[in-house]
Amino acid sequence: MYRTLIYDVAVVGGGAAGIAAALSSSDTGAKTILVERESALGGQGVNSQVAAYCGFYTRGKKPEKVVGGIGDLILNKMSKAGMDITPHPSSSTGNVSIKFDPEIMKTIFDDMFVQSNVQLLLHTSVVEVKKEKSHLKSLICSDDEGLLEIRAKTFIDASGNGNIIKLAGLKTNWGDENTHLVQQASLVFRIDNIPAREISMTEIENAIKKGKKDHIPYLNKEKGVFIKNDKDTNGFLTLPSVDLESLSGQALTKAEISLRKQVYSYFLVIKKYIDGCAKATLINSGPKLGIRESRRMVGEVTLIGKDILNTVKRTDSIGRAAWSPEIHHADNRLEYKHMPDNDYASIPFGSLRAANIDNLWGAGRLISVDHIAQASIRVMGTCYITGQAAGVAAGIQSIFGSVDVGKVQQELLSQKALL
Repeated sequence: MYRTLIYDVAVVGGGAAGIAAALSSSDTGAKTILVERESALGGQGVNSQVAAYCGFYTRGKKPEKVVGGIGDLILNKMSKAGMDITPHPSSSTGNVSIKFDPEIMKTIFDDMFVQSNVQLLLHTSVVEVKKEKSHLKSLICSDDEGLLEIRAKTFIDASGNGNIIKLAGLKTNWGDENTHLVQQASLVFRIDNIPAREISMTEIENAIKKGKKDHIPYLNKEKGVFIKNDKDTNGFLTLPSVDLESLSGQALTKAEISLRKQVYSYFLVIKKYIDGCAKATLINSGPKLGIRESRRMVGEVTLIGKDILNTVKRTDSIGRAAWSPEIHHADNRLEYKHMPDNDYASIPFGSLRAANIDNLWGAGRLISVDHIAQASIRVMGTCYITGQAAGVAAGIQSIFGSVDVGKVQQELLSQKALL
């Protein structure tokens, strides 16, 4: 017999999108639960050590903030914890990211949820969904005590991989519309005892080319970024990459093994060929690969890359997308399609609402977008935006039985979001 829990809103996935979704849903007055299969909140920022928030600011020399609400609250908590949240445009790309310490972020998120009214379940995976026609009824979950059923009025898939959408039997999209290849997945690794300065993309690329000439194996990708502040003597490197075939255990096992081989080769390249890195030490990798793109939801509206690049503004906006599409192609190429400086595109309300299920919302990198738009909205700063909007929509729907964009926008503004 299942253990049974009953809530207004059930959120699956505890990354940036799920965190924002659960907290904002609770703020509407909805009784909310968040289910996460890992041991800590923070998604790939924590569990894959992608230790930089992108998408909080526009591109350019004078960046402007585009994330308010819960994302802004988290930045403030980071600042109080001693992290530098000042926007620093990259000399290589002009894009703005904010570096963070994954270990400190764990405790920040823990404290936020302990102090909230949200029920949090870590170490809990969803294995099945129950539905009647076009209406979700419950989630069947598994933990080490067995199975439990979570019943709710509305649901949010913030799993990153569209797991609830797939279990519900809904159509999803995968990869580029022509090739059907997704962006590469990467395994971040941490290096200590490196120079307290910026290590540019050009330095990294030149070092890898030297390593290839010296026949160091497993050096597939040449362009990568050190995630570090200039004053730091440690950093996270995003170079080891693979083409992701599927989300099966077999495919992910193959990917993890390949990536771990690459980690040590890239470490040797940094240590041997970049000035000041001779005493560098490899601290750790992962602990799991970071996935940039996988399943995408089919929603009532699809945001396309052309609208991102042309910074189209909409009356049904629930937030601002400001990260220039950054595409990690399956052939190891890294491509930036830059948006205009100090500008952004609107994210439409309908891109969060699943087609063909009346009480399911999407948040984060899986929302209804095309391949190019996904390369913009997938970053964590923007995931806080779509998560907060999905949480508000689901909360309102669970309380009143229906929801429209006007009510969502009004509530988002009261939660200090930026539309």
